[in-house]
Amino acid sequence: MIESGFYIDMKDFDKKFNNLMKNVIPEHGDKGAFNAMNRLLEDAITKPPQAPKDIGDLWGSRIVKKAKREGKESFTEGGFNIKYARRHHEVEPGTFKYTISAKCKQPGPKFLESKMAQFKEKYGEIIAETIRKMSK
Repeated sequence: MIESGFYIDMKDFDKKFNNLMKNVIPEHGDKGAFNAMNRLLEDAITKPPQAPKDIGDLWGSRIVKKAKREGKESFTEGGFNIKYARRHHEVEPGTFKYTISAKCKQPGPKFLESKMAQFKEKYGEIIAETIRKMSK
């Protein structure tokens, strides 16, 4: 007990802060990761070098799964139809006969990884902004 000055009871703050750090931020971070993955796939379609679109509908085959949590780790899966991508874009040129769209440059394999490296700060900002907005 303090004999002089003033005293602030921080028990309620500590309880709420711990809940915020253990539950709220990770949950909102999961939503932010989902939003960032959606932006990554959008960037793969709209920002050169773009995801391939020769035949079929690779762009329309994109998928983002809800974030999964394993202990303190969280991850989000997303991408394009892997069978289509592997068959048409991650093989040696000339292996399959298909036409090349004049609209898009062939980015080659790992086009999503290159977008992640190119725009990593932007995707981090999307996660942070989602946490900020949802925590109000």
